[in-house]
Amino acid sequence: MWKRVLCTVFAVSFLAGVSSAAPEAPSPAEPPGEGAAKDPPDPLTFGPVKLGLDSLMRPEATTNFSLGSFSYTPGNDEGRILFRLRPSVTATPSENLTARVEGQWYAFYDDKDFSLFSLYQGYAEGALPGVKGVSLKAGRQELVYGSTFLLGADTFYDGLTFDAAKLSWKSAEKFSIDLFGGKYVKKWSGGIKGNLYGIYGTYSPRKTLSVDLYGFRDTGGAGATHVGGEHEVTYSVGTRLSGEFVKDVTFEVEPVYQFGRKNRDGASHNHISAYGGHADLTIDPPLGRYPGKIFLSYAYGSGDGNPEEGKFTEFHNPNNDTSIIGDMNVIGELGGLTVGSVAASGLQVFTAGGGLDLAGKLNLSLDGHYFRAVKVPAGFSREIGVETNLIFTYKLNDRISLLASANRFFTGGFFKDAAGSGKDIDYVFTQLQATF
Repeated sequence: MWKRVLCTVFAVSFLAGVSSAAPEAPSPAEPPGEGAAKDPPDPLTFGPVKLGLDSLMRPEATTNFSLGSFSYTPGNDEGRILFRLRPSVTATPSENLTARVEGQWYAFYDDKDFSLFSLYQGYAEGALPGVKGVSLKAGRQELVYGSTFLLGADTFYDGLTFDAAKLSWKSAEKFSIDLFGGKYVKKWSGGIKGNLYGIYGTYSPRKTLSVDLYGFRDTGGAGATHVGGEHEVTYSVGTRLSGEFVKDVTFEVEPVYQFGRKNRDGASHNHISAYGGHADLTIDPPLGRYPGKIFLSYAYGSGDGNPEEGKFTEFHNPNNDTSIIGDMNVIGELGGLTVGSVAASGLQVFTAGGGLDLAGKLNLSLDGHYFRAVKVPAGFSREIGVETNLIFTYKLNDRISLLASANRFFTGGFFKDAAGSGKDIDYVFTQLQATF
């Protein structure tokens, strides 16, 4: 397995180098008056039809961790190769109508090979006749909002789609609102069953300020990313404020409150009353030769030390696609984590990081995340640990990029108390991504 992973890493790196070194074909002579700034025609566009392909290949390896279950496993070393291909056909017969069909082949090869091909997206979207600014999108689709703190598309793995309908209204440039409802696509949701309904509104009084208000009703049952059983119903209401604080400094604040009911024993329920959110600050200092950014963040999810007492107070954001909880999937969401049979409920997360553009096509980023549990069993440490992520990104062109990353999770006292081991977790990967 290790030889296969290393060979693939080498092959990816070699092919990337060949692609970047290959000379560009000379452009045909242009008639006088037609500037060089004119974009070349897209070879995958045929009239109103556009062919597309989103491809990803990632060899990855880890120590003291299971990639299949995303669980702490001291002494276990794994490696695998992950593939994702999304061929698509998009037809735009008029400016008011678009239809898209997109398949997905998702596979990984290790000791337990997995491969699946199915419809990922298939929808029609069009403006409603006679109603200005209103459109309807119906069919299988992604639902992605805000900074993806609460609802994203799981872009690092197999994605997340819904068989849904979405009604959108956009009034001028300052106000927009979406109403949507749909069913989780079990194949592309980690096995989740259930429905998601929501309303999401955005108001932008000026270019440097945006205010979002939203509410979701999630009936998603048991699955790879949901915890709570088949009878869970969670309402999430929140707001998101983002904009420019001062010159070169932007901010984002997003508090969320959750309520509803949670399955306890199949016949009775606990009421949900939980809260969470995050506050971020991004600084874009003038660094001269090497422009870059600095990122600071604090995230919080309430915990529950006794879920059987009649009220459930553990916050969950299982459909997130946010990097503020790290890149290694040791921590999946702010609801906490389980090591062995011991659960740490709720998390505080402090994040600091930054990135530098070392050259026109090369970027280096480094970030660290400190995790501390809100609730743990008596006698257990609340120190979860520190995750560090180092990523090099090389853009061959606008369509193809190559990533190389080395990551380490320094386990805290909770891991030793719960598993009897304090071994750290390492995770490395090389990723080639191309979009056409």
